[in-house]
Amino acid sequence: MPKKKVIIMLGFLVALLPLFGFPRAWESFFQIIAGLSIVIASVWATVDRRLTLKAKAHKRQAHSQRRAEIEEATRVGEIIQ
Repeated sequence: MPKKKVIIMLGFLVALLPLFGFPRAWESFFQIIAGLSIVIASVWATVDRRLTLKAKAHKRQAHSQRRAEIEEATRVGEIIQ
């Protein structure tokens, strides 16, 4: 399940907890657990997004470097002939 959907579902759970009729101690416990889960999922989504962007940038850089090497090899081949 996508991280955004997990965060939204946890938010709905926090909003609906008072309606479930748990005793206050249990309700507080569940709210703390749900809140920490939202924080962890948010941080996880942010870190994952940054790592994905870094990987894409690295891939683009490697691709452009290979392209430059091929162009250089082609130029050298033309000069030799």
